[in-house]
Amino acid sequence: MTDINGINLSGVTGKLIQTVPLTKNPAPQAIASDPVNGHVFVLQMESAAKTPLGNMYLNRIDRNTGRLTGSMYLTGFGHGISMGAEPVGADSYLWTEVGPVSPNDGVSNAFGTAVTRFRFVDGATLDQADVPAAQKFCPPGGRSTGPSVDLANNTLTIVYFKGSVRCFTRYDLAKAAQGEWVEIGSTFELPAGAESGLTFQGYTALNGVLYVYQWKKDPVTTYPGTAYITSYSLDSKTKLDSQVVTGADGLERREPEGLAVEVDPKTGETRLLFGFSDTVPGTTGRRNVTIGWYPTQPAVDGVKVLSDWENLTLATGVKAGAEAPRGRLVALADTTYLQLRGTLTCSLTGDALIATLPQRLWPTRPVRQNTPRNMYYGVGVCRVEANKLGELWAFGATADNSISWIDLDCVSTAWR
Repeated sequence: MTDINGINLSGVTGKLIQTVPLTKNPAPQAIASDPVNGHVFVLQMESAAKTPLGNMYLNRIDRNTGRLTGSMYLTGFGHGISMGAEPVGADSYLWTEVGPVSPNDGVSNAFGTAVTRFRFVDGATLDQADVPAAQKFCPPGGRSTGPSVDLANNTLTIVYFKGSVRCFTRYDLAKAAQGEWVEIGSTFELPAGAESGLTFQGYTALNGVLYVYQWKKDPVTTYPGTAYITSYSLDSKTKLDSQVVTGADGLERREPEGLAVEVDPKTGETRLLFGFSDTVPGTTGRRNVTIGWYPTQPAVDGVKVLSDWENLTLATGVKAGAEAPRGRLVALADTTYLQLRGTLTCSLTGDALIATLPQRLWPTRPVRQNTPRNMYYGVGVCRVEANKLGELWAFGATADNSISWIDLDCVSTAWR
């Protein structure tokens, strides 16, 4: 089902960044995007083994390269249920929960009792006690709070508990930034039973539609479990849809973490972002983040372009041919395809790395296809394969049957 925002929760998805290591070891909790300035922001909750509770790391990531470009340390802020980002000129302002914190179970977690807005300053430490009371807003109930920003409609949504009910209230974003809290519409209460057997992993709102991220742990192994997004109308108070999230299904741990919305400054497309946490290979539990997204622009002649043509980074000893090697993602008939084009010259005498894909093209499961190469003793085809590190390999060369060129124009393979 496609909703009023053009989002189909059972449809195809694209990729923003994949398996990006964060500042410290903990798992990500919430995500936000400032596409105007080219940033993605990710919150991590500091280990519950460290006291006092409620400290978080705020990561800034380059949305084009996936590189970590800065971080802040937020002490006494909370758990990181959700967050929002606002571009203000060349600066990014973040909305997060803030303390004083309130224990959730008295032992392992602490949640903010208010929300606040602050400018991102790389390397800075911000303590909740240093945030003026006038810059904190405590919603009714004041427990397990978290903000979400919808820049397309200039609204700020805040989640909080009122008794045992999880509530969502919208406010005018520009006025809230000035300390004036003007409600929009009426408060939405998550229906009874909506969280039964599920773990709340984040939310966001767009154009009056609330999207709730939840996780059902595997009863035996815990991970990866099953991730769900459920949508509701904030105005009619009705459930719209609920679907299993299939994006990034090749991640081993694949714990759902964070929802957000963004408006692409180049295309004007509004997109729903969803995050996953995985374990960094070769570490003792250090976590990374992958962020995918749902498109909203309609297909043209049956085709949705999820990522336009971008140049590949060629490996040492590999050169571009007549047309530089490029790649893109398209969706056709509810299937996403990785398409490559261009030619390259090389001198391969064995299986070898030939290029690296841009971050947004990295698959979470290996994808492969046969493609033309130089003809030698009746062999004119080799296999190219992309792995979840974005590496593009060529297979089939030998010492007595080397590969001197590869044509990528026919590569169009199902991608996940």
